[in-house]
Amino acid sequence: MSDVEMDSGSDGSEMEDLDESIQKVKEQMKEDDRDVNLANQLLVLLRKNGDFPELEQKRKRFVEWAPLTPLNWINWIEDFRKQEPEPSVEDVEKMFERAIFDENDVSIWAERVMYSYKLAHDEKSDKDFEYCRDTCEKALTAIGNRYDAGGHIWMLFLGYELKHFRKYINSTEFQQQADQVAHLFKRALRCPTDQLEEIYSQSEQFCSDYQQDSHVAELKKLYDATMRQKEQLAKFQILIDNHETKKMGLKQFFEHEKKSGMPARVQMAHERMVAELSDDEDAWCAYGAWTEYELKLPQISVEIYERALRHCPYSYVLHQQTLLALERAQKPDEVIDRLWAKAKHNVINAAEEGRGLYRTYAFLLRRRIVLAGSKDFSPMAEVFDEGAAILKEWFTMAWDPNAEYRQMQAYFYASLMKDMDKCRKIWNDILASGFGRFAGKWLEAVRIERQFGDKENARRFLNKALNSVSDNINEIYLYYVQFEREEGTLAELDQVLEKVNAQASHRANRPQKKLPEKPAPSDKDHKDLKKRTAGGEPIVKKVKSADGGFKAPLPPSALKKPTPPSTQTTTSSPAPSVSFSTPKAQPGTEDARTIFVSNLDFTTTEDDIRQAIQGVTSIRFARKAHTDETHRGFAYVVMENEEKTRIALQKDRVPVKGRPMFISANDPEKRVGFKFSTGLEKAKIFVRNVHFQATDEELLALFSKFGPVKSVRRVTHRDGKPKGVAFIDFESESSAQQCVASGDKLVLRERDLEVAISNPPAKKDKHHPHAGFAGKVASEEDGGPRKGHAAKLQLVPRAIAAKAPQITARMDAMDVSEKPASSEASTSSTSASKPMSNDQFRQMFMRN
Repeated sequence: MSDVEMDSGSDGSEMEDLDESIQKVKEQMKEDDRDVNLANQLLVLLRKNGDFPELEQKRKRFVEWAPLTPLNWINWIEDFRKQEPEPSVEDVEKMFERAIFDENDVSIWAERVMYSYKLAHDEKSDKDFEYCRDTCEKALTAIGNRYDAGGHIWMLFLGYELKHFRKYINSTEFQQQADQVAHLFKRALRCPTDQLEEIYSQSEQFCSDYQQDSHVAELKKLYDATMRQKEQLAKFQILIDNHETKKMGLKQFFEHEKKSGMPARVQMAHERMVAELSDDEDAWCAYGAWTEYELKLPQISVEIYERALRHCPYSYVLHQQTLLALERAQKPDEVIDRLWAKAKHNVINAAEEGRGLYRTYAFLLRRRIVLAGSKDFSPMAEVFDEGAAILKEWFTMAWDPNAEYRQMQAYFYASLMKDMDKCRKIWNDILASGFGRFAGKWLEAVRIERQFGDKENARRFLNKALNSVSDNINEIYLYYVQFEREEGTLAELDQVLEKVNAQASHRANRPQKKLPEKPAPSDKDHKDLKKRTAGGEPIVKKVKSADGGFKAPLPPSALKKPTPPSTQTTTSSPAPSVSFSTPKAQPGTEDARTIFVSNLDFTTTEDDIRQAIQGVTSIRFARKAHTDETHRGFAYVVMENEEKTRIALQKDRVPVKGRPMFISANDPEKRVGFKFSTGLEKAKIFVRNVHFQATDEELLALFSKFGPVKSVRRVTHRDGKPKGVAFIDFESESSAQQCVASGDKLVLRERDLEVAISNPPAKKDKHHPHAGFAGKVASEEDGGPRKGHAAKLQLVPRAIAAKAPQITARMDAMDVSEKPASSEASTSSTSASKPMSNDQFRQMFMRN
């Protein structure tokens, strides 16, 4: 039930309806007792129903963990003011401050201004009217420059000033007060607000009624200049008022205000962004960073971040920035530690977030300890150890994938705690968890050992690195030799040189692995294919198809049983290589329910696929050999039934982790390729110069004015990144033709779009023997296909190779042979098929 509906009526039926609504909201809150919208809705219902004891209790409880809406704050303040005995002005002001901290809203400021004027009007003294003026000035500072809200505050302020001014009509202070009012009008006319015209109309009336002709020209000049600014802002307001383009309009409005370079207007732009998008952590982060690095006012930054945490209590980035802002503002340690305790228990949802928070607080403690003149860094050690233990428990092996956190922890123990045993223990854990093959990790451990430990342990690390590193072993060789030059004796240097040279020679002479040509598949070969990894899944290897392309591995059903041996008789031709072709799936079998999924991110999990495709029974990833942590980016997915299989095939190119997932039937001849139509499509529009961040919704909103749109497709690369073009499929050809012929300048995200009727060229058949580069030779007469980059030199320049037919025709008409005239006929008959020699090729150009 809306607020408007609850405002009407007070009979028994209305009360009964409210009881039902209250009970319904309470039932919903049992499922999620931290739902901010439900909490605020319940407060409104309780007040309308007259349940004031429960209302007061809920208000005090909800306000501890969630911001109240402006309506609920205004209602609360109104109820608070009606208490007996009447609360003091100071207590009411505190309530207003709490309300504005939650919502910097024009309605709350208007209530506060009206409350201050009521006090001044009741007392009827100039001294009390100063309190009203001070409140109005606070409101103008907080919201007066807002295009959408500032005009209301200016109108209230001017109205109160005009009422106060009338007391001085017959006074000697008349002109002084008149000038003061005129000055306030001039200030208001400098702000491009939504009520600028009304303010100027009042200023004209003021000058006319009280003979203030000296101010008319300046007021008109200010109005004209500000009106030009307002006309620019009005364009953004149109976008903001439209729900579909609201975010785009707010962004464009913010960028426009930012270019002004005026801190007051930039701050109001930030305020409007966080008011309209109160749960957008990016908007709050940008606002806080601007106050920190542009205004350089730590106290203001703290206030902004604390307001942000009220609206985005889930954001670990905001907790990080707030901790640092509190430190810059030199807030008490208790305040910082209280926020840290709240952050580490409530906002860590990923390993990266946990590492960032623990790192931030650990080094904050280091600075605190140094400033205190202490050398006891044990609190910092406790934070580092706690972070490592908790994150490893929560996120297992993925808690520190690049070992950055452990490297910082190890350096801390070596440099500040002087505990090399703990440092070595951490480094041994790093090197044993998959980083032992990287030379950089070993060298970092050696450098720390040389700086804070001893050279014997550094030498042990280098010895172990010789037998462990696989990526850049030469770095270890060079560093080890230099280490012994700097630290060791001549005998130790000779020993290392001998060891390094022997190992380098051994690695150089290590036989290279070659894949032998395999005979026809046999039972033993198929058994070998069933070798399993530690995770229990078959090791799937990439194989080359006959045309040189990549052919997918066998599906699950083909791996369950070996292919029966061939019954054909052997011939003298070479034995064919192992065939990985898949027979056509028979209806009702598992193959008929299996789909092939590719173009996956290497970190994609089974849960990711199950969320995108419904009705999955099993998934088999193609894993890399000797590991069950990562896969090769494709998988076989078995569905529950053939109906679910048909539905899954329609999910082709659904994005998973930012990449379009290719889905095709379990048939190597029907793998996902270019699936869209080619040739002229009269009802479809091709759009060029599309902004990379444009959305389907924005394109739909832009092109819908020409007629109903069936679909919008933005073209992307295989990694999901947009190409900057799109296709708009209209329901009728007339809509597409109207779009192209309209001549309208179509602009999206400040980019001019180019449109045309869709007419994509036919795609080349990759399996055609002559497909591809025009200069590539494929026939036996020309020496067979090119093998490798240096097997056959291509002497024809690219520019000429593209014109091969014309050059061939010209050669037929030229006499480039040295044979007698009697053989001319036979020469001309074969010249088209024989390639030119280098000398003939040179003579062809010299004859011109």
